[in-house]
Amino acid sequence: MTRLSRRLFLAGSTVALATPALLRHARAQSEPIRIGSLPPLSGGGGPYGPEIADAHRRVVEAVNKAGGVLGREVKLTVENSETNPEAAVRAARKLIDVDRVIAILGTWESSSTIGIQPLAQEANVLQLFTSSSDSVPNGDKKGLAFNFQPLNSAWGVALAKLAAKRGFTEIAFAGPNNDFASSIIDTFRDSLVKEGGKVVGEPFLYNPNQPSYRAEAERLIRGNPPAVFVAGYVNDFTAVYRELIRAGYKGQVFAISFAVGPQFKEAVGAAANGILHGFPVPPIGKDTYDTYLRFVGKEPNGQVQLPYGCAAYDQINVLLLAIESAKSTEPAKLREHIFKITTGPGERATTFLEGAKSIAAGTAIKYDGASSSVDFKPNGMLKSRDFELYEIRDGKDVSVLRITNET
Repeated sequence: MTRLSRRLFLAGSTVALATPALLRHARAQSEPIRIGSLPPLSGGGGPYGPEIADAHRRVVEAVNKAGGVLGREVKLTVENSETNPEAAVRAARKLIDVDRVIAILGTWESSSTIGIQPLAQEANVLQLFTSSSDSVPNGDKKGLAFNFQPLNSAWGVALAKLAAKRGFTEIAFAGPNNDFASSIIDTFRDSLVKEGGKVVGEPFLYNPNQPSYRAEAERLIRGNPPAVFVAGYVNDFTAVYRELIRAGYKGQVFAISFAVGPQFKEAVGAAANGILHGFPVPPIGKDTYDTYLRFVGKEPNGQVQLPYGCAAYDQINVLLLAIESAKSTEPAKLREHIFKITTGPGERATTFLEGAKSIAAGTAIKYDGASSSVDFKPNGMLKSRDFELYEIRDGKDVSVLRITNET
């Protein structure tokens, strides 16, 4: 072999050896950006899962229609958590191992968010969710979790303040034995004391999915307290409330708003009138919330509509903007850029398309959400949310009081 031919052979070999790596890099740059959506499409969170999935889908469709993110298609895969941590873990395993997602969005119940966390941590998959258990931050060792919902400690404080402002300072407490209710007890009780009130009797947790809740209802109203707070989901709260009615209880009943939606009102009819309920709410009347509602085919009406869909809308917009800003799907970079576009200073952006234009022009942005301002603490938990108290009157939720509470 001549010196020239040998040189050509070696050069050709080098190119041949380099080609697979170059092809892999090129393929990675052209492959879809894969994202998982894991809302509760059935079970206790079933009334809210469809609005979460719908928000994720609609934003992805609009972004892909406009050319995608970094010139790449966004591929969304939706699975059902069933409001059940075991089902959520199975679905998350499929999303991670089969669909190869970079993020899982939309878990609602704390048990599912916490249940899939070890899988997400091991696979370096981001989690963006609306879950309230105070245990949620504990499993995040890599800064991959971002919560678009206040933790229970904030719920307990806010709901105690709202109750006290309505003149109810002696309240009995019960709830299902789950992460949500168990972690809200202490903050509700301590906050009520600070407001000059007290929890009467001994607060207790009951097992969900019981055939009867008569004993629980009787225990709750023992001593005829002026008010009771049942921190349940729709199915168990409906059953407990029916037992309270049968027992002839005439005091004030407090509930969490997600327990007294259309399904509950249809089940108990006029008996729902007078219930007071509260939860974190989107900023009604704000342009971002109204834009979201119209985006999904709803007209603003001054009422809370799709309270979890608006947070899902923020989740997908924030994630896609972070990818656009970071020019990467690498988890550590995305974490940095989620903080950069939500909590740092910058030009206001309320949608992906709006923010992407600013990023392309070299302008720093600050995303302002449909569910809240979406400012995060260093641990990825939300800084603050509005809480609202409602009274059911003639089957409708009538706002009676609103406060902004730090989380």
